[in-house]
Amino acid sequence: MREFEIIESIRTANAALGTTVVIPPGDDLGMIEIADGVSVLSGVDQLVGGVHLAADAPAEDHGRKVVNRSLSDVAAMAAVPVGFILSATLPRELMTNEGWAERFADAAREASSRFDAPVFGGDVATHGRTGGVFVASATVLAVPDPHAGGRVVLRGGAQVGDIVCVSGCFGGSLRPDGRGHHLDFLPRVEFALELHRTLGTRLHSMIDVSDGLAADAAHIGRESSVSVVLRAEDVPRRGSSTAVQALTDGEDYELCFTVSPDGSLPEALSGVPITPIGIIESGDGMRITDEGVALELERDGWEHSG
Repeated sequence: MREFEIIESIRTANAALGTTVVIPPGDDLGMIEIADGVSVLSGVDQLVGGVHLAADAPAEDHGRKVVNRSLSDVAAMAAVPVGFILSATLPRELMTNEGWAERFADAAREASSRFDAPVFGGDVATHGRTGGVFVASATVLAVPDPHAGGRVVLRGGAQVGDIVCVSGCFGGSLRPDGRGHHLDFLPRVEFALELHRTLGTRLHSMIDVSDGLAADAAHIGRESSVSVVLRAEDVPRRGSSTAVQALTDGEDYELCFTVSPDGSLPEALSGVPITPIGIIESGDGMRITDEGVALELERDGWEHSG
């Protein structure tokens, strides 16, 4: 079973979750009402050594990335992060590596403190035998932005006629040596908040782009029951990336969002460029063109395959 099929099977139980669940599984974060009129968003992201970064990457890279991945999900909802709980399972070899766990924790705390979202709890375990990989997860808590009327932005709000836009640039995030943008990206939390406060309800939908722009834009289409049309030539590229790489590489941690065409669109916010790359049409599925010619992709993006 593929990753997205597993997620869809989990979502079949959404209707049975109860009335306190405001946003069920299927978006970047879920939201639950914890008291009358008081709701909290939450999500969890895992980091597996040898999958999301090199197994021998420094402890600091592990700590920073596991937190920043979850912060990117907060940005996708235009929400305000408030805190983290971390858990980690260390290989037995790392338990004897003096200072490794402390450097991991310090880097995680530094990344979260940038957004005033402290790490306030967690758990540490170790594999029962040698040869295991490092695994960590970051559970983030967030709240709707009070400066945007408490509204959060979902994947499922795109409307026919919307302009499809992206922040930043795409492709080539993972260099051959394992380094690159995927290790030092800045989650677009501040950008997303300013975007939402500037556009208000004209900002119809948004998603974190981590699995590849084509794949994640398609999620907006599916959740909104519309068709997404992208212009490959307009997708801003990182370095010497090709159009296909920009659409499929993944690990970009930018935002893809749809905006009502009624009104102007800023060229940049919080120092981050905004680029229109497509349009929302009626129907379903996705269509990609390159200089007006249909572009067929062998794959939409990256996913876990075990």
